[in-house]
This record gives sequence, C-alpha cells and structure tokens, in this order.
Amino acid sequence: MMLRIADITFSYDSVGTISGITFEAKEGEVVSILGPNGVGKSTLLKCIDDIQRPATGTVEVDGSFTRDMTRSEISKVIGYVPQESYRSGSTVFESVLIGRKPHISSDVTDSDVRMVSRIIDVMGLSQISQRRVDEISGGEYQMVQIARALAQRPKVLLLDEPTSSLDLRNEYEIMHLISHIVRENSMTAVMTNHDLNVALRFSDRFILMKDGRIFAAGGEEVITPEIIRSVYGIDVSVGMVDGHKVVVPKEVHHELSDKVLDFLSRRKRNPKQKEFFNDRADDWDSMSIHDPVKVEYITDLLQVKGDDSILDVGTGTGVMIPHYLDRLVDGHVTAVDFSENMIAIARSKYPESERLDYKVMDIYDLDDVDRFDKVVCYSCFPHFPDPMGAIEVMSRSIKKGGSFCIAHSSSKEHINHVHETGGSEICTDYLPEMDVMCEIFHVNNLEVTFTRDDDDYYVVIGKKV
Repeated sequence: MMLRIADITFSYDSVGTISGITFEAKEGEVVSILGPNGVGKSTLLKCIDDIQRPATGTVEVDGSFTRDMTRSEISKVIGYVPQESYRSGSTVFESVLIGRKPHISSDVTDSDVRMVSRIIDVMGLSQISQRRVDEISGGEYQMVQIARALAQRPKVLLLDEPTSSLDLRNEYEIMHLISHIVRENSMTAVMTNHDLNVALRFSDRFILMKDGRIFAAGGEEVITPEIIRSVYGIDVSVGMVDGHKVVVPKEVHHELSDKVLDFLSRRKRNPKQKEFFNDRADDWDSMSIHDPVKVEYITDLLQVKGDDSILDVGTGTGVMIPHYLDRLVDGHVTAVDFSENMIAIARSKYPESERLDYKVMDIYDLDDVDRFDKVVCYSCFPHFPDPMGAIEVMSRSIKKGGSFCIAHSSSKEHINHVHETGGSEICTDYLPEMDVMCEIFHVNNLEVTFTRDDDDYYVVIGKKV
C-alpha cells in the first residue's frame, strides 16, 4: 500500500495556503507533518481527505485517485481525526459505530457491533462506552474520535494533533497504540504534531513545512538545530536521552521597549468595571451604536467558514452573533463576557442552541482558547475595559493557524456616552498607540493587518506566523 501526494496546492479565497506539496508514505509508516502555526498542516490533511478540494495536484491511495471516488469510497480508505469536532448527544459506543457507516449498506450487523466493541476495548473506553460524548473529558473524546476513525478500517489514517488534549501518560499510550495498529494492519498514518519529541519517538519520517511549502523531509536526520531554527525561528539543542533523539528549546529573550513596558505596567483591571457594565447594560443595548456594515466587514476579513469554531470575547449585546450564525453550517460560537447583564441581553435575542452557547467569565480565565479557529474581540466604544488582555489571551493561545480580530470604534457619540454614564474614570483608555501594538504582536510572532477609516475605526486582524 502506498499513499502518494503530488503537487497539492490550495488557497482560501485567493489567499495562498499550501503550494506544491509532494510526498509519499509507505505501508506501515507513521509520517509527522511539522511546522509552526499557520503554515497549512491542517489544511494539507483536509486536502488529502478531500474535505478541501485542492486547486491542483492529486491524492493516490493504493493506485486509485481520490478525485475519482465518491465520499463514501474515500471514507473506506481514509480515516480522518480532526482537532475538534461537534459533540452530539450520542453515546461513546454510538459515536464509534458511526465509523462503520461507509461499510453499512442497510442495517448495522452483528459483525459491526463486535468490531466496534473490540476497538472500544483496545482504546480503553469500555467503562465509558454508554456515556454521552458531551459528558466526557476532552482527552476521552479525543480517543473516541480516534476509535471512530479506526472503525472505518481505513488504509490511511490522518490525525490532526491527535494528542493535544491528552495527559502525558495517555499521550504516549495512544501514540504507541496508533503506531502498533498502523504496523500490524499494514496501514499508513499521517499526523500533524506540535510536540517534536512525541513526533521523534513515534514517527518514521518527517515533513517540515514553512510558508505553505515543504522545507525539509526525511528521517531523523532532518531534525537538526539548523533546520528547526529556519522553520520555527527558535534556537534548540538536539541530543540523545535514553537512546531517543530529543529537542530542547533554548531560552528566548525578547527586548521590549520602555514605551511597551510602561504601557503594560499601567494596564490593570478596575474592579468597578463589572458593576458599571451590569448597571448600564440596558442603556448600552438601546443606543444601537453597532454599524452592521462594519460588523459584516469584520466577518468578511476573518474569512469565517461553515465549520469554524468561534470565540466571541466581550460579546456585549451580541452584535456579532447573527453574522457568525448566518455563515456556520457545522461550526459553533462561544460568547463570553464578564458582565452577567450583557450576556442576559444577548441570550434574550439569540437563545442558546447547538450552534451557540454563553459563558459569564473574565478573559483571563479562558484556558482553552487554543481549540477555537477564530477569536473576536469587538468593542464599540473608545474606552474598552481591557483590549490588551484579549490580545494577550489570543497571542498566547491561538493554534492551528487560527486568527483573531480586534475591532474598536471611537466616534464622538460613543465617547460622549461613556462620559455621560460615568464611565470615563472607570473605563480608562487602554487602547495603545499603533507602534506599541505592533511591537507586542511582533514579540508574539503574530502577523497583523491594521485598517482604519475616517470614523477612527480600527480593525486588527492577526494570525500566527
């Protein structure tokens, strides 16, 4: 069995993502695709599975081209495990059984049930097999997704960061199990991974990507300090520990200017801000200060897609929510605000559903930002309580080529409203000058686009370089 990828090129809305990707993976091999965020690793896996149709190039599995196959035929030969997928109310057993769908002509057979039971047992999921998947942990759900892909009995297994939600023990146990299954069943596995040491322990070959192209490919010989420095922009030491090659990053020093350090030292959360917004939520909602044209413009800039997972930070009165929902098919929106009353207003307009939920919490308490494709912070007044807090969360946590947006309006109407409602002292203006923002973004390896119109309206779009 052989997987051949030839000259794959793909773009999102004319923006080049991957170009000229060519490689082969043999039977029994585990191949790791490595590289920083945003280089197209996840996109490449979707192109191999034909979730995204490449502009050019071919995918060949055991002599057959996927472009000539139906969706069902592809699912019989390729199993795909995404980083994150929507959790239904089905049980673990039912969720894994879905993997048999490409092979079921009418009804589920005893053979299907036995196979799923064996896979669940091998994956260590027997004790939770009758629990709903929306009630289990992220790590357990990751293993359910892997089990479902294995139930397809594919020739090729694609895994997008398969251990991102697992603890250290489960991470190594699952990777050992995957490599064993691949070799024993004459399969091929292609996975993305941000942990170079896990990749080194369990992979046969490596593909390092940079700027949407393959920078280096081969065995362990391509994992060198020089190549890692070129691909990731960080100095590392590479050595041997207990017979295994390991990568150890060297300490990184970022010199921040006095202007940035002064700005960061002054930024503090005023404890009265929450009280201020709770008391004036109704007034804010009645102002109708949100410009639908600008909101739609932001949504376009973010390139919101049907399967995106979106985090709306500081959801306020829910102005952005209908624009997300209009574009989502399989995606989901999580709306967050530290004001209970602001969330209540948004919830009254747009009730919670399978596509939308709300959380009353502070941005600093968000510890799972990395699971979102898009993070948006939309502010319609000049003294936003803490835009830099949002920037820090996004800068620290955005993964898998995700992007973020901060939009900010400073019209006189908004300024007057802040002063009239007593917010001028509580909501200290934390919006820094553009050079300060640029420096903070640069330190966090973020590629940023600024726009500003005649109304003093800022839009900041950023993504990991």
